Amino acid sequence: MIDEAETAKEGAVPRFAPAQMHPVVWTAAAAHWTTHQYRVAVREASEALTVHWKTKLGRHDVDDTPFWQQTLSSGAPEPGKPKLAWPGDPVAKTIRSMRGGLEPLGKALSYLATGLNLTVRNVTTHTRDELSEQEGMERLAAYSYFARLLDKCEVRRADESASVAGPPEATGHLPVR
Repeated sequence: MIDEAETAKEGAVPRFAPAQMHPVVWTAAAAHWTTHQYRVAVREASEALTVHWKTKLGRHDVDDTPFWQQTLSSGAPEPGKPKLAWPGDPVAKTIRSMRGGLEPLGKALSYLATGLNLTVRNVTTHTRDELSEQEGMERLAAYSYFARLLDKCEVRRADESASVAGPPEATGHLPVR
């Protein structure tokens, strides 16, 4: 009966494993997390996620918040400025707000990125106030969720060969996608 009571008690508490967060987020945070430097862990995770996407998209020419705003904005990508876009038919309810009058979900990613940068990354970078374990975990979880959403996005690139050297038929090059 004691064993059953302990098992039931353990089962009532949600199990959460930080190491199962998004790999980019947890890899950057882990060393600092294990030494209880939660603020630094969150800062490193936020920086790592931004550097990961800047590197993947070849965009080291812009600061962090404008990078997210440009990369997640609507409209076509420009040469040298690829964009991330939520996949699928833009009129589908999983892509567009169910109310139809709100911005597409892709636009919401831009707001989320900007909000995380301003309320989490900037605070952990420009203050020395330590976070509690709970505060740190909540912030890491927000970045992990954001990272998983970004992984679902499509990378869209401008047809750079056509814009620089004319149509692909004239150059013999295929468009970059």
